[in-house]
Amino acid sequence: MSVNKALYNVGLVIYVLSFFLVATGDSRGVIGRMTGYECAYLAVESSLTDNPFSPNSAVAATSAPLFVYFSILISGLINPVFLIYVTLVSLKRAPRTARALKFVLLSMIPFCWVIFYALEVYPREGHVLWVIGMLLVFLPSWKQVSQQTV
Repeated sequence: MSVNKALYNVGLVIYVLSFFLVATGDSRGVIGRMTGYECAYLAVESSLTDNPFSPNSAVAATSAPLFVYFSILISGLINPVFLIYVTLVSLKRAPRTARALKFVLLSMIPFCWVIFYALEVYPREGHVLWVIGMLLVFLPSWKQVSQQTV
């Protein structure tokens, strides 16, 4: 097995395991600790149900900043986009699309940190391993791109 394939596989394992670890901590005790899969579900669910465009939403009632809503929406899309990326790379289809998705995903990750700040929670080991897992999956494709350009 090549080093690139090993990094890719280890990255996927870390990514999956991160969903079962604690991803957020709350020093105030309002939200509490949430596991990775709870964060992933909550990001998708809250972006669909509590949006500022429906008149009865909690976001519209509390006048939460629109940027926070879009940060939740983008954070909720990270995992589905990552699964599309992994599928494209595994099937060796659409390498240009996969490369574009890699950069899109990297630009989406900081939106999670906006949510952490807005909710006054902090990232824990689940979130850190989630990001590391994705980066390890991306790493082999960077090596291939740099070798092709030389």
